[in-house]
Amino acid sequence: MLNLNNIEVAYDNVQVLFDVSFDVKAGEIMCLLGRNGAGKTTALKSIMGLLPLKSGSIQCEDNTLSTLSAYEIPKQGIAYVPQGRGLFSELTVAQNIEIGLMVKGSNPAVREHVLDMFPRLRERLKQRAETLSGGEQQMLAMARALSMEPKLLLLDEPTEGLQPSIIALIKDVIVKLKNEGVAVLLVEHHIDTVLSIADRVAFIENGRCPEISDIANLQNNQAKIRGYLGIS
Repeated sequence: MLNLNNIEVAYDNVQVLFDVSFDVKAGEIMCLLGRNGAGKTTALKSIMGLLPLKSGSIQCEDNTLSTLSAYEIPKQGIAYVPQGRGLFSELTVAQNIEIGLMVKGSNPAVREHVLDMFPRLRERLKQRAETLSGGEQQMLAMARALSMEPKLLLLDEPTEGLQPSIIALIKDVIVKLKNEGVAVLLVEHHIDTVLSIADRVAFIENGRCPEISDIANLQNNQAKIRGYLGIS
């Protein structure tokens, strides 16, 4: 599905990613895990064409994403929920979802399917996004992304700062997407979330990817995860 092949990325003259390679398969949840500033968000932005590559390539199925402009990436079936959510705050819930539907011309049935995943949004369709709680805004950001009918979903810290009930809902939705065959690339710091839903973990450290591990190998080795996160 998605393949990053020896990519290197810099902000102006400051190199952030060095020779990073990993893949994400259809129907798989891959977690990028590492300390703040390790390069995880940079990897997601590179996939979305928001940062140019110094070298290497990014492919999704038969498409070489690294040769496309940023506006063309979502049309390839790739959706991105960034940190900060990126909502149109002055637009309503319904209008934000409609923007997602417009990317691929999705039909109204997709809207209903998305609202079934996040029933609280159905009650708030006429509210402006800026009036929602933090958890509701995260639901809306995911709902807008899912309205694009993605085959690959990128999520950057989707559970950050949320209450446990919202975290549980988001985890359930991510697992449901996996079961529907969607590839999910997830940046996450909550160890419990990683261990409970991820299939594999790509560790990012100082802009490199020194190790990729199946989650089964990490279930009884949380010390390794804590080491990469820099926590005791």
